[in-house]
Amino acid sequence: MNAYDHDALARLIAALPAPPESWVRAAQELPAARRGVDDIVARAEADAAYRARVVADLESALADVGVRPTQPLLDELDERLRSK
Repeated sequence: MNAYDHDALARLIAALPAPPESWVRAAQELPAARRGVDDIVARAEADAAYRARVVADLESALADVGVRPTQPLLDELDERLRSK
């Protein structure tokens, strides 16, 4: 991309409306949520008793690692635990 393309792109981006606050908040929470899901899955793979507790109550498992249990995260955690 040349300088003109960068300038044109910058102007186009600047003309966009601000994203909704909920999108900004979700983007800020996503890295921690992914780490939380990864941690739960890793621990569940190593500990059968923990895995049984997590499968029985996905919401509590996420809350225990400080992650707000949203439906997409619950679905991802459920899928990852069932695929192992």
